[in-house]
Amino acid sequence: MATEQKHSTYLSEAESRLRQLSIEKLRLAVAFLTYLQETEEKEVTEKVLLNIPDFAQFFREIEQNEDKLENTASNQIASDEEVWQAYLAVEKKWEEVFRRLANS
Repeated sequence: MATEQKHSTYLSEAESRLRQLSIEKLRLAVAFLTYLQETEEKEVTEKVLLNIPDFAQFFREIEQNEDKLENTASNQIASDEEVWQAYLAVEKKWEEVFRRLANS
């Protein structure tokens, strides 16, 4: 209850101060608030993902597979079957990541 009351107090104070700003300063304040919100969401997302067992390992493996594909010489052409199998392997890894995310 005390936290909720503090939250309400801060919101009221912020609204009062925002109403007193010029349009230019208000635009700046909104940009800063957007930055803070996005940063917080990113931090929360990273914490959730890193709490998934083996997520970091799966992510590294996916990156390594992508690097291998990017570093392939341009004159080397893989068969359709090889490309399809590589795609399926990456998809399988992502499915596992998403499954673990859903179960966490």
